[in-house]
Amino acid sequence: MKKNILLVYTNFSTFVKTDHEILSERYHVEKYQYKPVKGLYRNLLEFLKQFFFLLFHIRKFDAAYIWFADYHSFLPVLFSMVFKKKSFVVIGGYDVARIQHLAYGVFTSKLRGFFSLYSMNHSSVNLTVSKYVDRKVNWIAPKANTELIYNCVSLDKNAAKEIIKKENLIVTVGLIEKEQTFYIKGIDTFIEVARLLPQYKFLIIGLNSEKLAHLLNNLPDNLTIKEKIPHPELVAYYQKAKIYCQLSRSESFGMALAEAMYFGCIPVVTNVGGLPEIVSSSGVIVKRNIENIVNAIHDLLILSIVPKCNSKHQILSDFKLEYRKKSIYDII
Repeated sequence: MKKNILLVYTNFSTFVKTDHEILSERYHVEKYQYKPVKGLYRNLLEFLKQFFFLLFHIRKFDAAYIWFADYHSFLPVLFSMVFKKKSFVVIGGYDVARIQHLAYGVFTSKLRGFFSLYSMNHSSVNLTVSKYVDRKVNWIAPKANTELIYNCVSLDKNAAKEIIKKENLIVTVGLIEKEQTFYIKGIDTFIEVARLLPQYKFLIIGLNSEKLAHLLNNLPDNLTIKEKIPHPELVAYYQKAKIYCQLSRSESFGMALAEAMYFGCIPVVTNVGGLPEIVSSSGVIVKRNIENIVNAIHDLLILSIVPKCNSKHQILSDFKLEYRKKSIYDII
């Protein structure tokens, strides 16, 4: 008989969608969205809605599967304990972060930090998406039970086989609609690097130039900005670009980085979070220093220095959909 799983999330992102598909292959899955609202009263309303949903429905589920530890994970973990159900919390990175000056991370708020810590300490298992996140959980909540299950890349294999001549194009990608995200993703650094390498083309994809116009004054002529584009169009840029940059100040995994590597981009990343785990020996890992980044790109393009490991091979060897699927099934 199939198990009944309650999937709790705030946004139905690519990560959540992938896990929903994985779980649905083997279990009966019911989705529950805790809407990401602003303001105390609206959050309290969402909290009460979730409370009564769990009060009347938790008995029919065998387990709760929650993406991120935050205000929305507290009640599912608590109810699972009370009714002797299993609970699995996917720790994605934001839920263990604290960058105070950018107001980034759950632990910049005492209340949200409490909800996150309670969830980690009392869930059956915390599913961490990288070794970096696993270490952070063990530091924040030493008694928490953790299991490392990497995020996965599931893309069109035929598109990856297409042989397209690479251009001297350097790309970075992200959903950048807030000033906070602009700095977390290191877009300010990317712009300065472009300014110092005027002989090459640089491209930012996913940046809302209308909302962030105040941050985009005096851009270098060799830099192009595109807002969010359809995924097939994004893949076309991955296929053309020679280098993918992820210059983040905080990053637990980096899905866009993994996708770009899958399509043969050489990664240049900052030495933060889970980025070095993804790149390994297939690219260049640098400190968050503009001179270091400029030199790394120069070496790759002018000196044609080739990384030890092929970037696509790195993704296929460690971040396959099949690996995540098997790991989730084994633990549930």
